[in-house]
Amino acid sequence: MKQSFSRILFAVLALQLSLVAAFGQAPATAVEFPKVRQDAFDKVWNTINEKHYDPEFGGVDWIHVRELYLPKAKAAKSDQEFHNVLRQMLGELKLSHFNVFPPPPAIGTENDSNASVGVEIKWIGNAPVVFRVTSGSPADTAGIKPGFVLSKADGKLVSETLKPIQESLVKRQVTEMMRRLYLERNAEAIIGGRPDTKVELEFLDGEDKAVTVDLNRVKYTGEMSQALGNFPKQRVIFESRLLPENIGYIRFNMWVIPQAAKIRAAIREYANADGIIIDLRGNPGGVGGLAGGVAGLLSDKQVSLGTMTSRAGTMSLLGYPQPDPFLKKIVILTDHGTGSTSEMFAAGIQENARGKVIGETSAGAILLSVFDPLPTGYMFQYAISDYKSPKNILIEGRGVKPDREVVLTRESLLAGRDIQLDAAVAEIRKN
Repeated sequence: MKQSFSRILFAVLALQLSLVAAFGQAPATAVEFPKVRQDAFDKVWNTINEKHYDPEFGGVDWIHVRELYLPKAKAAKSDQEFHNVLRQMLGELKLSHFNVFPPPPAIGTENDSNASVGVEIKWIGNAPVVFRVTSGSPADTAGIKPGFVLSKADGKLVSETLKPIQESLVKRQVTEMMRRLYLERNAEAIIGGRPDTKVELEFLDGEDKAVTVDLNRVKYTGEMSQALGNFPKQRVIFESRLLPENIGYIRFNMWVIPQAAKIRAAIREYANADGIIIDLRGNPGGVGGLAGGVAGLLSDKQVSLGTMTSRAGTMSLLGYPQPDPFLKKIVILTDHGTGSTSEMFAAGIQENARGKVIGETSAGAILLSVFDPLPTGYMFQYAISDYKSPKNILIEGRGVKPDREVVLTRESLLAGRDIQLDAAVAEIRKN
């Protein structure tokens, strides 16, 4: 059975929904194993047993997994420990898009505890390094620069705070790309919190000298997307500008509905540019149906973005050409935080020879997933389809390999350079 991508709008997991939640702070109330936990355990195990896209579970003995983890679930002394057991059980599949996390308010999607100081962290050289600083933010005002290393938060070493997470990731056997992504998202969570509260942060500057600042957390007041089923509201962050080399630059944080009109308008605006760079670094995915529409703005031919396969059959992912498409050079920027829909789009552009991918290997986390509430009130996320690129390559666990690998370094950030963006510009100016 094949279905057209253009007729189906589906949500591919946005990775950030589960990165912090996997280690969230839930109430630690010691109780006996109640029926609600038994029902939650059964729902998770039975759902995978009945709906996993691979009837063989990738070679995992799923019956044995139940026998192994049910006693652990019954022995859990708190809600947090119980849900961690469920996560560990799902971790036996060694796949992305399988997780259990608190209800949206508990992970900062619709409450007042998701304020920030205005820094974006990248995990570089086994350290949390400042990648971007929001203009006008508390961090910007305090003189924090890209390339600074986050060393302490409220007097505690960040490395010590993240140590339990590091150990948990070893047990879960995640890929190196996902390990870095988990760590940088949790580093950002450490410095985030409620609006108008303060956090004392210590950074190491370009000479590794400690810079201590007392910053006020500021609530995000920008545009939010609408909730889509159990897929909660998301921040809508969009950047577009014409670079001095007559090259259009487009960056957006997630594939959510409000971005569609912004992306279309930017591509139309750059009709006379020599090329367009689409920056998908750190973009964890979102609504998969948007990728085909954007691909159709960049080609005068039908574009295959690959296929999704479930127990029900195979779905072809297609982008159809739209009037007056942009046909000059395209470069996609990727890194370990480029996931799901972003990977599908990058693979489609690359394998249809429509553009180049520059940067680092993507997350390798590209499965069609759905969200389902558990009897405990937590959310259960599981994949129902696998993905193969247009050239029939499995991207899950592998990632999209760049045509030219350019690894971000702390030294280049301290020098005020984005060497990955520089490489993208050079690619378009070539020949």
